[in-house]
Amino acid sequence: MNMNVLINMIVRQLMRRAVNFGIGAGINAASKRGKAGKSDGQSNTRPVVGHDTKQALKKMGLVRRGPWR
Repeated sequence: MNMNVLINMIVRQLMRRAVNFGIGAGINAASKRGKAGKSDGQSNTRPVVGHDTKQALKKMGLVRRGPWR
């Protein structure tokens, strides 16, 4: 094998490991962020005041749940 083939092989292996490490770190960060939000138990919403509390509670639930569920 010549030197060019060896260098390309080593660079490919290093890039593959770096990409896999980055993907794994991103997945871990996303899963930790999701767990922290659920286990927190505190809400950033204000209490509902007014005559239309049932509809306001439904809207707050939709906002909290978000479009991704």
